[in-house]
Amino acid sequence: MSSALFDLILLWLPTESDTDYIELQNSVKTEFPTQLQVNLFTKTQDAIKYFESDRSLPAIVITKLGMTDESLGQPLIETIRRHDKRTFIILHSYKVCADPNLRWYFAELGVNMITEFLTQIRSVLHKLIPLGQPSPKPTYSCPYCKWPSLSFSQLYAHVPLYHTNETGLSVKCDVCQRATRNYAVHLHEEHNQDIQQTPSAAPLYAFALVVCQRKSDNRFLLVQESGSMGFWLPGGRVEVGEQLDKAAERETLEEAGVHVKITGILKIEFTPKSNMNRLRVIFFAEPADEQNCEPKTIPDYESYGAMWLTYDQTVQCGTQNQLRGSEPLKWFKYITQSGTVHPLSILSKSEL
Repeated sequence: MSSALFDLILLWLPTESDTDYIELQNSVKTEFPTQLQVNLFTKTQDAIKYFESDRSLPAIVITKLGMTDESLGQPLIETIRRHDKRTFIILHSYKVCADPNLRWYFAELGVNMITEFLTQIRSVLHKLIPLGQPSPKPTYSCPYCKWPSLSFSQLYAHVPLYHTNETGLSVKCDVCQRATRNYAVHLHEEHNQDIQQTPSAAPLYAFALVVCQRKSDNRFLLVQESGSMGFWLPGGRVEVGEQLDKAAERETLEEAGVHVKITGILKIEFTPKSNMNRLRVIFFAEPADEQNCEPKTIPDYESYGAMWLTYDQTVQCGTQNQLRGSEPLKWFKYITQSGTVHPLSILSKSEL
């Protein structure tokens, strides 16, 4: 009897020099010798026929865009999403990862993960395997895809991996029965035992945003936010006891997967409101290591992923309503026109 936990459906027409294909196959054989039932296809219709057959295991699909009409990945993706949301779809494509419009299109089509990095494919496979294991306490089900019999740890991992880009993120929590604005974030902040509960935020809310430019090609780092909200600058709320610049570095790593070096300040904003005050600092940054700054492509509760864009690509995203707001365009134009970057020293970390 097979001990496999998932069907791995691989649609990939390799070339003679396709080292990625060989490396992926070797990784699957060595790292997942029994957990994955591997099915290799070079033709789209064969992969579709297999997917629609009487299978008993949940599926993971890795597909390329395809180089011929017979090997196109898009018809397979469309067929899967007509059937269910329980299949985890990975699109491996250098072309899509370099084009924000294509990345947006395939994310809207229902692709769970878009990447050019085999290391991140291997990493997400390790995250998926435990979801197929029987749970000793099957208490919960996913409100999005109705995946049944999940332990809390499985539910906690499943929701951001499979459903980060769902547009209807507001659902009823299966744990506390409360309505949530973003289920993945709710599970992380309200039910994760590993997160130290901090007091409610003070009347002053502080946020750090980051404009990060890669000097080698002048591309800017943008996060693709969950729930199809659009591309946006990495950043978020400053935690209790945290320095503003450290919050900027942390949020960029969490949302975009890139270690950055904060080099300056673009703007400090203070906005008083009736029930709270808001402080925002927009930082300028560069990758801490330009040779090792691949963006995150594994979805989680922080974001769907991230990518490096040119200013022109960002403009095009704006015309396609793919930006969460206008600030990326504003700041990228400011930087490309050699706008002033203020020194970090204007933010004193100690009293005089």
